Amino acid sequence: MRTLLPAVIMLLLVFPASIRAQNPAIQQIVDAVHVDSLTWRLERLSGIQPVDVGSGVQTILSRNKFQPGNALAADWLQQEFTRMGYAPEVQAFGAQGENILGVKTGLVHPERKVVICGHYDSMPGGTTAPGADDDGSGVCAVMEAARVMAGHDFENTVVFALWDEEEQGLIGSAYYTSTAAGNDEEILAAVQMDAIGYDGDGDGLMRIHTRPVANSIAIKDSALMVNTTYGLGLPIVVNNPGATYSDHASFWSEGYGAILVIEDWDGDPNPHYHTSSDRLEYMDLAYWQGLTKLTIGTAAAMAVPMSDTQVSFSDPAIPPMFELFPNPVRELLHLRYGSGATTTAIMTITDATGRDVGQELTVVNGSRTVDVSGLAPGAYIACLRSGRIVVSKRFLRLP
Repeated sequence: MRTLLPAVIMLLLVFPASIRAQNPAIQQIVDAVHVDSLTWRLERLSGIQPVDVGSGVQTILSRNKFQPGNALAADWLQQEFTRMGYAPEVQAFGAQGENILGVKTGLVHPERKVVICGHYDSMPGGTTAPGADDDGSGVCAVMEAARVMAGHDFENTVVFALWDEEEQGLIGSAYYTSTAAGNDEEILAAVQMDAIGYDGDGDGLMRIHTRPVANSIAIKDSALMVNTTYGLGLPIVVNNPGATYSDHASFWSEGYGAILVIEDWDGDPNPHYHTSSDRLEYMDLAYWQGLTKLTIGTAAAMAVPMSDTQVSFSDPAIPPMFELFPNPVRELLHLRYGSGATTTAIMTITDATGRDVGQELTVVNGSRTVDVSGLAPGAYIACLRSGRIVVSKRFLRLP
């Protein structure tokens, strides 16, 4: 990283130490993740309990692509999205592939997307493939995200994505990402969950796979921040460069930032993987809930709850004004500040671990231009202090 001059400021994702705190909206979302909700859906997705999608009671015995349970699961997942208030979208591809998408449109930047995802097809072949851990655990976590985020507003659009034909070679996610890239869609982050419920040795260890592709490292840092800031305390190992055996790799292939959240597959692999015994009874529910909380919290942070711009000041009759533009930015970021009482403020900078990374910058007469071209792509926050007034605001640095 190059040396920072007063006019070159690192504006990063976490509030300075003086005001660092949990975002209330993200805390509410994380706290709302319930094991009962997760298991209720997995019981139905993995064939323990039947479902009814309008043609009578049926059981999803196998979600293998070539079994009728695959299409039944797709119909049931759409029904669940609808029940939660979403208008599900079906992205058809190939002969019979169907990605199932639930979309919560951002209120400030609807064109910017945060994707939280898992794959609903399963292995092995044949009539029994419950796929509880691989990847029923991830699918039900995505549905839980849709449930707990439904009552919150976000600046950016959240896509709750369930991929088909992952087991045939990441086909569903590859179709989604190639289509998005072909349409020049702006995907800020993708957080993939694939097998997040098995902890055979009971050590609680999990892994995050990342690579230096777009802002993937910054997304990983955001997940580590969520783990610390929101009290999850999960033991995490980072794989960098990460493996490419799940749907996050489809985002990397198109130059989008993504991470994979997964159980400790390197050191404690699930012996029921791709067998008819991949069932809920072999999963660790508390472990599954923890990884679900981490992933949903990360997606919520990237999506930016509407309460995420924090302001505190002593006189409510003099509300401060703080603007950053253009946002997102690639090189030059313009700052404009005014409180009605003073035109001088001090900017302080921290990184995703809370570490000071740049000199304080004085903003005089209400404006300043900052060269941010040295930043890695990702989400950032600038904080200004002027007397008892503290204002912090988020922006995005694009590649």
